[in-house]
Amino acid sequence: MIRGIKVSSLKIGLIIVLIAVAAMALRWLDSSNSKNTGQQTSTCNLQKSDCDWPQQGQNWRVSLSDITTNNDTENNYRLDIVAPGAPQPLLVVLRGESMYMGEYPVPLVRNGNDYYAEFYAPFCTTGDAMNWRVDLQKGMTPLVDQPPFRMVFQAY
Repeated sequence: MIRGIKVSSLKIGLIIVLIAVAAMALRWLDSSNSKNTGQQTSTCNLQKSDCDWPQQGQNWRVSLSDITTNNDTENNYRLDIVAPGAPQPLLVVLRGESMYMGEYPVPLVRNGNDYYAEFYAPFCTTGDAMNWRVDLQKGMTPLVDQPPFRMVFQAY
């Protein structure tokens, strides 16, 4: 009986150690993955200011304007991008920050180094607002050099 207790205590101890090691390994893998994929920790709120950063020796800028009129049933936005030397085709993808609602590609109109798009952002009917992240991509793949922050805005 005493031997049975020792064995079961040993088994429980080993299980606890294995779970702890697995949890630490997952946390380590997650942190190294976010460093490798360029996930940003700071944010730039496009409704408060333009987002500027150096990109491959050039200055890039993204700005957002609310172009909603009284006749519109949803909020309409205009996204302006200055991106000298941007890879082609440059694409914007909206991704939900406050809840996952899919990915919405936004095609851009190009004029030299400038791009723009007019769009409406889907909103969540269960809450007051939906937070969106604006990602820049080369076609269907993320840019190699990501901005040093997440670009976000809120749709009502």
